[in-house]
Amino acid sequence: MEVANIYDNGPISPIAKIHENIGVLTEGSYQYFNLDYMEGLPRSRPLMIDFVALTVSANIPPYTSLTARAVQALNPGGSDKQKEFLHFRFEPIDDVEGNLFELNNMGRFSALGVFASVTKFSRDTDPWLAATTFFTIGVNKEATISAYNPNAVALLRARFVFWGYRYLVTPILGKAPEHATMLPATAAVY
Repeated sequence: MEVANIYDNGPISPIAKIHENIGVLTEGSYQYFNLDYMEGLPRSRPLMIDFVALTVSANIPPYTSLTARAVQALNPGGSDKQKEFLHFRFEPIDDVEGNLFELNNMGRFSALGVFASVTKFSRDTDPWLAATTFFTIGVNKEATISAYNPNAVALLRARFVFWGYRYLVTPILGKAPEHATMLPATAAVY
């Protein structure tokens, strides 16, 4: 078993090749899948989400957070959602901070209950935004994101852009495969 290098400081890249196996920590244990198909999800308008519009707000007031919302565009969308796996990175376009929550509002980028935010300055120390990597797989494991305005003025927009890969996978039932790329626990919904 090898561990995927998803946090390497470089452009986002696929976690495995077609027909290779992956192990994903989800719901407290590793589940194994065979990778059948992959395609890129480029930075583009459909993956640019404005949280002011998403929360049906007029603006984001100074020093205020918008309530965390599930982002439907980041959910698996195939006919069998258990067989679709999404792999993303993200960053804010506007001067806002974002926090990522996964299953049951479990915060990501946290230690001892302190949550680090993704900001316009995250790229200064992480040029490829590798630390923002996250995955969604299956049903009821959506990405939920909140936006915070760190400015002294209200903002009309709180936009974030997402990009990555979409994979179609086949679950491997029974015994774990002999060879699989393992996704670190901190990068999977569980």
